[in-house]
Amino acid sequence: MTETPYDLALGIHADGLNSGLKSLHSQHRAVFHGTYGPETIEDIVYTFTWDFLVPPELVLEKPDAELWSKMIKAQGVKDLPDSGVLQLHVPQLQVNGTIAGDALPPGVGEVKVAVQAKVDNGGITVVPLGVWLSDIPDRYTKIMVDKVIVPNVLDQAKNLVNGLKLPVQDLFGQQVSLTPVLLDVTGTHLVLTATAGTGHSPAATVSSGAATAWPSDKQVFLLVGRDLLARLLQGALGQWQDKELANDDKTVTGVATVWWKAKFRKADNVKVDESDPTTVSADFDIPWSVGVDLFPVAPGKGCALFKASQES
Repeated sequence: MTETPYDLALGIHADGLNSGLKSLHSQHRAVFHGTYGPETIEDIVYTFTWDFLVPPELVLEKPDAELWSKMIKAQGVKDLPDSGVLQLHVPQLQVNGTIAGDALPPGVGEVKVAVQAKVDNGGITVVPLGVWLSDIPDRYTKIMVDKVIVPNVLDQAKNLVNGLKLPVQDLFGQQVSLTPVLLDVTGTHLVLTATAGTGHSPAATVSSGAATAWPSDKQVFLLVGRDLLARLLQGALGQWQDKELANDDKTVTGVATVWWKAKFRKADNVKVDESDPTTVSADFDIPWSVGVDLFPVAPGKGCALFKASQES
């Protein structure tokens, strides 16, 4: 993280993302089917229903040149962007519809949708790029495909990918506002990076889209920069401010009472070591005292054998 301008990076393997899509498909089927219309296009009324019969899956890479050439492009799209491109693969999409009131035969086909996920003004924007449809029955006219089916499939793919969010995280008992900076697609992982207003000044910065050697052998990884880690630890220690750590005594009957007290007052200047991020230093303020009181020889006449104290 010292070589990037980010405070935090969250990476999720494609397997984990697709496992989540499978669970979503089984528990919330309504998300994966819907209707469109009636809509009048060039004086003809169209309706359309669609259903993802099996869970879709995310493919964390661009479509190859051959597949891209066969895709029906979204309006205004000609070329694939350089970064943030992924695919939504729908093994079985069932479609039904009507044209001018006449029912069309149901069709089931394979669909692949290319989208670009990018960070824009601190949020995640999903831009539909193109869609490939395997088999559509002949009676589904070109207008039906281009103006009804394709826009709806692109919208559904956009909505599914758009569900990827990095909300305010509750880390170490603190609310930390994270601003997304870059969404990176590595082929194995979807990586979302963010800043947290730490004033992080890395040794070397990278631009959006520049290759970063993210971990590839973990299903999920969370990387935290030293500045943010220090702030989180500072906040965690702050929850102990002015808390009593010890206030107890032990009495030896007829002889004496031993007592001890300690309070965590505060910790300042929490720092994470630059060469070893597992080493943390701080200025701790922990006043403590300990003492032994002898039992009085006579009632009301005590004797303190010793008392030691330390203010910080």
